[in-house]
Amino acid sequence: MDYNRVVFRKINGLAGKNKWLDAFGRAGAEWVIIAMAGWYVSGIFIENFPGYRTIFLFLAISAGAWLAGWGIDWLLAWQMKEIRPVLAEQNAKSFFKPITGWHSYPSDHAMTAFLLFFLGLFFHIPGAWTLLPMALWVCWGRVYCAMHYPFDIIGGIATAAFSLALAGYVFSLIL
Repeated sequence: MDYNRVVFRKINGLAGKNKWLDAFGRAGAEWVIIAMAGWYVSGIFIENFPGYRTIFLFLAISAGAWLAGWGIDWLLAWQMKEIRPVLAEQNAKSFFKPITGWHSYPSDHAMTAFLLFFLGLFFHIPGAWTLLPMALWVCWGRVYCAMHYPFDIIGGIATAAFSLALAGYVFSLIL
């Protein structure tokens, strides 16, 4: 058995044994990413009361990086066609049903969560380091709730770093 599945089974094996841990895992898997996005966007507007041009630039680079990351994720998913653990693992415990079952690698949630963290650092958003534990919470919750394997999370983080670098490079050519 590969290490990816061993780690997944250890994390997912905790599911269903403690109602507080289940609530924590489910919140990470579903809702924390929304709080991260709110923190990031409000941080853009708080940072030294930037002008409209700066806000537009922040949002354009953010949207460009996210679209690039999402596109890369889907190309990789289409190429890999890895089934989600909730469907592939016989004893996986999940708290909800995924919208798609064929797309496990890489994790779009991990990509988005870490992209928000990386963008927060890139733009010096106030409290950007607070986004790191939230991003880790999202990633852990996705494995805990049997939506992804640990390597899916690593793939999402790598996609986030690459898409930010790509978006930053493209916008540096434009500006």
